[in-house]
Amino acid sequence: MKIQVERKETCEALVTIEVDSAAVESAMQKAARRMSEKQNLPGFRKGKAPYSVVLQTWGEDAILDEALDVLGPEVYRQALEAEKLEPSAVGTMKRIVSRQPLTLEFLIPTQPVVEIGEYRAARVPFESPAIPDADVERAMEQLRESQSLLEPVTRPAQKGDVLSVDAKAGILSADGKLDPLVFEGESNPQDLDLDDNLGGRYPGAGPALEGITEGETRTVNLQFPDTFPIARLKGRKAQLTVKCLGVKVRRIPDWDEDVVKAVSKFNTVEELRQEVRTSLEKRAVEAREEEYADSVIEKMVEGAAITFPPAMLEEEIDDEIQTLARRLEQRKTSLEVYLRTVPEGIKGLRTQLEPDARRKLIRRLLLTELVKKEKLEPSEAEINEQVDVYQSVFAESAGKNKNRKSMEETLRHLAANDVMSRLIVRRVVEIGKGAAPALAESQSPHPSGG
Repeated sequence: MKIQVERKETCEALVTIEVDSAAVESAMQKAARRMSEKQNLPGFRKGKAPYSVVLQTWGEDAILDEALDVLGPEVYRQALEAEKLEPSAVGTMKRIVSRQPLTLEFLIPTQPVVEIGEYRAARVPFESPAIPDADVERAMEQLRESQSLLEPVTRPAQKGDVLSVDAKAGILSADGKLDPLVFEGESNPQDLDLDDNLGGRYPGAGPALEGITEGETRTVNLQFPDTFPIARLKGRKAQLTVKCLGVKVRRIPDWDEDVVKAVSKFNTVEELRQEVRTSLEKRAVEAREEEYADSVIEKMVEGAAITFPPAMLEEEIDDEIQTLARRLEQRKTSLEVYLRTVPEGIKGLRTQLEPDARRKLIRRLLLTELVKKEKLEPSEAEINEQVDVYQSVFAESAGKNKNRKSMEETLRHLAANDVMSRLIVRRVVEIGKGAAPALAESQSPHPSGG
């Protein structure tokens, strides 16, 4: 077997393989036997027809095509081993260069090349977040409202009430049809806050439901603004049909010791308020550091040279589409329905997803290299601590899971990933602030890839 390898700047290898004639002959004999097993030839039992008869019946090209189903992957595997090629994705056979001698051409995505550069020189100003008193009071009010009671009333609904409803919504398509619209976590019957936007889900629909009474059904036409946070709904027209199952009013208690104890481990409102401030400050710092880490990573990307094969980007887009499909299923709809709202269907969706997928891929390649350079590795203690957190959250489902060992392995894997993500953010923040611990000489940044 003769092999020629042409490496491309796109992290791909064009591999041309001239296959030994003996291997071709053997593969064609086996292919002819398989073909004769699939279809009866007059005068012969299945699989027993001579090669010459199969050749005369179907022709040499058909036998070769059948042979390549087995021979192609085997030749591909042998070439990878012989040339010590490490594909980053599955290669493809591009063409048959010649049939005499049999010469095949494969395009093989190779490993990306990541030159991380002077990533430790990335600097971004950091500003510690401040927690306004208004934010503390808002959080306190939410805690107080969490102890509110919903009491049924028999009057028509007023602004500020809570409606118990069966709701059905849909997006109006160009042909006037309604494509189902279900928000994540939504199911009937449900409670809707009777404000202008029905809790933020249906902009401008609230006033049309004021005055509704138990047993009454109303249909509201609305349009999502261009500023709506869900991209696919921006600017879209929709229709909401609501059947009122009841009207409720929310009774919120005043602060007292019982309410404080119901929402915390404290006895006084001031103790609770201080704890709320501390908690808000901690979350604000964590959020700011994540945002800050993103800006530092962008700075690192600017100073890096990262090349990857097109197949890796296509796989990243495939993953994005699969994630979208799962989310749509959770919302009781499907990718097929969603694609009706996307110009050019699946092709248009891939085009929309490509910039974000490219950015994610580049960041992941850079961070993978950063982890190597910084020798970041979660400790067993950190992983165990995170596993304990997950187990407390999933305790009930874990108890019902018959394959407990599999569940524990899954939680441990999730925990390790979570801890590693925090380690990366912490180190990137340290680098951006110029406060990262010194690297040992053996850890000095250097390019990698192939």
